[in-house]
Amino acid sequence: MKISKVEHKGTVRIRIDFEYNAEIQAKIKRLPDARWSRTLNTWHIPYTKEAFSELKAMFPEVEYEEKTQIDNTPRLINRVTTNLHSNTEEQISVNNRIKDEIAIITTHKRIFIQLPKNETDTQYMRSFKYVTWDNNNRQWIIPNYGKNLDLLKSYFQNRNVLFTENQDKQIVEQNKSLAEEGKIRGLNIQNRKIRVYFLYNRSLIEAIKQIPMCKWNTNENCWTVPFNEQNIVKLNSLAETNGLKWEYQIVSKTEGVPRQPKHANYLRCPAEYIEKLKELRYSINTQNVYCDLFEEFLNYYSNKAVKEITEDEIITFLRYLVNERKISTSYQNQSINAIKFYYERVLSGKPKIYLIERPRKETYLPEVLSDEEVVAILKTIANLKHKALIMTIYSGGLRISELINLKVKDIDSNRMQIRVEQSKGKKDRYTLLSKKTLITLREYFKEYKPKEWLFEGESGGQYTQKAIQNILKRAVQKAQIKKHITVHTLRHSFATHLLENGTDLRYIQSLLGHSNSKTTEIYTHITTKGFEQIKNPLDKLDV
Repeated sequence: MKISKVEHKGTVRIRIDFEYNAEIQAKIKRLPDARWSRTLNTWHIPYTKEAFSELKAMFPEVEYEEKTQIDNTPRLINRVTTNLHSNTEEQISVNNRIKDEIAIITTHKRIFIQLPKNETDTQYMRSFKYVTWDNNNRQWIIPNYGKNLDLLKSYFQNRNVLFTENQDKQIVEQNKSLAEEGKIRGLNIQNRKIRVYFLYNRSLIEAIKQIPMCKWNTNENCWTVPFNEQNIVKLNSLAETNGLKWEYQIVSKTEGVPRQPKHANYLRCPAEYIEKLKELRYSINTQNVYCDLFEEFLNYYSNKAVKEITEDEIITFLRYLVNERKISTSYQNQSINAIKFYYERVLSGKPKIYLIERPRKETYLPEVLSDEEVVAILKTIANLKHKALIMTIYSGGLRISELINLKVKDIDSNRMQIRVEQSKGKKDRYTLLSKKTLITLREYFKEYKPKEWLFEGESGGQYTQKAIQNILKRAVQKAQIKKHITVHTLRHSFATHLLENGTDLRYIQSLLGHSNSKTTEIYTHITTKGFEQIKNPLDKLDV
């Protein structure tokens, strides 16, 4: 257990750090004005003589020194003893958190700065070009070029700063360029993005930059654009305009080493990990994902106690995921978060930067159905319940989990709305209920008579995700649609069709339940409305 003086939100408090123990936590909760701080990742109580006396009465072995007093408050020392975890008394050394403690870690590309919250420092950090705030690790990130590092050293020269230089190599070695003379090569990566390779051409670069969501990929030495038919046509046209040959190739997914199968001695997630997730009210989905990913980490070092795993070994595991398992960037980021959660939240450790640079998340344009394809899918479904189910998802722009959790009372036929309760981000919202969907739902209700859940399985419980996915999969096959369609595609299609019908983007954001308008703006890159009025510049040329 650690106790120390800390300033939190402008108030001096007593910080209490201890290894997770339900008994200790229950006792601390009974202390007056005891609070949990997500920022500090610890419990804290008022910095008063009365509060500390109660703490001492609850944990008698806590030692303190009364030589110096501030407002009649005993000064806490940085050593306490407790026998809550063992039968023999054990003295534990605790380092006080230094108010002005600053950590600066440099890599060949970036500088990571962790420092206490201070408006002056915040304004200074924002003065750097291309500075970003990493909310996951509570740190500033600025590019390591020019005089940035020298400026930081000069600014913090009179402060307590821990500088660490890391010469870590990049995980992915820079590939040789696939660009060839007289060609534009396009590689279709899993129908999600197109890598575009060509030799330096200023006018061609400017034209590529006009394609929405176009990015330069440093690791691959190429430009990337979202995969869709319009972009393929656009790139082909650019090749012809510049007198180059267009070479298009579909690349199959690179298979990595499979995950270790579960066996008799497979290590499971610690109970305190699960309890901490529940205590912080993480969603069921997040709990399942974090536990699963942390179990993969535990079993990678199955012969070693988790508390003995070093930071270097954590980085080795993350490299294994990237280089051998060939996981996605999303999977990698979630794995890092699952590991950090244990060491920083469960064990109440200090936030750390694992010096394996997090990849930028790829941005893809979602697949959408046309109006005709939605009609074709619905016409292939003969089962009344299945048809009502798919119509409800599409007409309300629902996530699959939202449909499963719909109750009979959530259908408001008077206002023609569907109430979605406690969805992603623990938010309630209302979305649209179409007249045709209401007619179908009434027919379904008369025949199936659901009791609690709007769509119930054969045993009366909630419908399963797998069953819904299979319904749509069979309908898509019968409709002979070749696109990669999932249940979430119906939600994307709902939003895109609303936009094409002239609905304001702000209303679409509200209907979908997006917190950030930028999430909704992706649909402006999908819609083809107005494309027929655009004249291709090549058609004006005398060729």
